[in-house]
Parts: sequence; structure tokens; C-alpha cells
Amino acid sequence: MPRSSVTSRGVKRRFSQHVVMAHERPREGSVREPVSMSGQLQLKMPPMEPMQCDSLSECNSWRELFQNFDYDNDGFIPTNELKRAVRESSKTFGLERHEADYLLQNVDQNKDYLVDFSEFCFMMVKAKRMRMRHVLFRAAQLVVPKSQRTSKFSYLLQYRCCPPPLIMIMATIAQIAIYFFYVYHPQRGIAPDWNTVPTKSPLIYAPAATRHWWELWRFVTYMFVHIGYSHLITNCLVQLFLGVPLELVHQWRLGIVYFASGIFGCMLMAVTSPTTYVAGSSGGVYGLLAAHVSDLIINWSEMEFRWIRAGVLFVLISADTSLQVYQSLSKDGMKVAYLAHAGGAIAGFLLGIVVLRNLQLKSWERIVWWVALTVFLLLTLVLAFLLVVPL
Repeated sequence: MPRSSVTSRGVKRRFSQHVVMAHERPREGSVREPVSMSGQLQLKMPPMEPMQCDSLSECNSWRELFQNFDYDNDGFIPTNELKRAVRESSKTFGLERHEADYLLQNVDQNKDYLVDFSEFCFMMVKAKRMRMRHVLFRAAQLVVPKSQRTSKFSYLLQYRCCPPPLIMIMATIAQIAIYFFYVYHPQRGIAPDWNTVPTKSPLIYAPAATRHWWELWRFVTYMFVHIGYSHLITNCLVQLFLGVPLELVHQWRLGIVYFASGIFGCMLMAVTSPTTYVAGSSGGVYGLLAAHVSDLIINWSEMEFRWIRAGVLFVLISADTSLQVYQSLSKDGMKVAYLAHAGGAIAGFLLGIVVLRNLQLKSWERIVWWVALTVFLLLTLVLAFLLVVPL
């Protein structure tokens, strides 16, 4: 960092009293020795705490950066001067103002208005952790309203991505593993017909006439069975693209939306087409897409890049609708459970309002919340009744 951008003699002069006091009373663990004819004093730095820097080169780079701030080589940087320099340079490193403020929290641990090398290393450790999480924060930023950004990112900075967004990742891994389990043959390897439907699987949703009434797990496990590699790849890619940003912000709530949408879509399909097998996570995927829509509608006035987000969602929905219309008119290809898709979208839209976080709930949004919850519960009860007592 250029020296001119981080320090000012005029600013540091205001802290000269603190510097003199520090010279008179060295900190515990620090030893001062005269080292030059100019009369300058050099601070003998205490050893850094374990695991602060990962390598000798990193430690040396931190020391060089510290010396750029400490232009008179007295071993201390005035706290206000360091804060000003970091805030002025934050945009260069891709940090927002509130992220820079978090980085500077407790940098002066003993409250003496001076930062020594040990405290500087503490700040650098935080900066390194923030860089490691920076990509995840940018992904989460896509679904966080501007008015919620500071409080939300303060929470995310405390959440050290441990565990990471596992729901979508683990669901995708399980779906891929189950798919290859059914297409693999011990003698032939991967079956040449990758579109084989595993109708005998205990995981697929089967018509009521071919299963026991108590096999209720099929309403969930059918989401892990896919028919054909194109079916699998499309669902996996889209659910990761839509689900991971939501999970970074809403965490376990995303799992409720995903699986409840899949269950609702399967129930709708079972009621309207009771003799059909149902497989695939498309109901959950449409639930994620609809949850993005509901989140955008509620937070429209607060959302950053709202028109871009609306455009992306419009393109996705239009492209998928066109593809489904084409498939419905084509005589070739597998039969698509369109009602499962529609059911998942309905559930995802309603649950996106009910389950996903809204940190600044307005009065009209409370009414919408209760309406969405009531409609979802009524629709679920109607479908459950029709499953037990078919028309």
C-alpha cells in the first residue's frame, strides 16, 4: 500500500503525546533498543501468537505492511490514523464500509489509542478470513435487501461458513449417487439405456395400487430418483444455482422450502394422476425459483439490482415454460409431471413468504404472511383429504 495513502504527519502529530507516553512506559513483552545514529528507537516485536500467519513469507508481508503505516519506526500506529487509512482503501480491496468497520473492531485491544504489531496481526487474521468468505458473501448479497445489508452481513461475518451451505450440496450428491446406483449393472457397468425408470425402487413415488398405504416416505424420497442423465444434470445445476445463495442467507429455512415444495408437488400429482409414477426433484427446484420471486416481490423497493434479478427470473421462467410446452406437444420423450412442477411452484411461492427471513417486517407484510400461511395449510389439507378419500 503506498505510504502516501495510509499516513499523514499532520494526523500523527496529534497523537504525539500518546507516542511519548508509550516510549516512557514500554508495553509488557516489548523491549526498546537504540539502533541508529539518528537517535530513532526501534521496537523489538514480541513473538506472534501461533497460527496467525500461515508461512514466513506471509509474516514478512504483514511486517512490511505494518512498517508502511509506521513511518517513523516507533513500533506503533495511531488507532484513528489506521482506521482512516483502512476505510479510505476499503473500496480498493472490494470491501463495503460496514465490512471495513467489522475489520477494525477491537483493533486497539488495550484502548491506548495505539496499535502495535501484535494488534495489527490480529486485524490481518480477520482480513484473511474475510477474503476466504468474500465469494460467499457476494453470492448472499444477491438475495439480501439493501436495508438489511448491514445487520445481515454482521450476522454472516459471525457465521464462519462452518458448516457451509450443506443442504443443497448434500441433496445433490445424494441424487447423483442414487442415480448411478440404479443405472450401474455389475456385469455390464453403466447401463446403455440411461433413461431406465426404476419402477421397483422403494424410493420412487408409485401409484397407490402398487404400494402399501404406509409408505409415506415416497413423497420425499422420489426427489432423489431421476430418469435419464439430462433430467439429473438439469435439476442438479438449477437447484445449486438457485438454492445456494438462498441457503447462505436463510440457512435451514431453505431446506423447508425445498422439501415441502417437493412434497406438495407430489401430492398434487398423486391426486390428479393416481396411476402415474413420479420421480425427480423438479418440484423442489420450482419451489426454489418461486421463493426467489416471492422474496423479490416483498422486498422490491429495498432490493439492489432488482430489475436485473427480475429479468433473470423472467428469462428462466420463460425458457422453462417454452420447453415444457414443446415437450407436451412432442410425441417423443418421457412424460413430464407438469402438475408436480406447478405444485412445487405454488408451495415455494407461499412458503417463501412464510418461512424465509424478513428482518424488517412491515404491517402489510404481516397480513400477507398470514394469508400465505392460511392458503398453504388449506391447500395441503385438501390434498391430504383427497389422497385418503379419492373422488
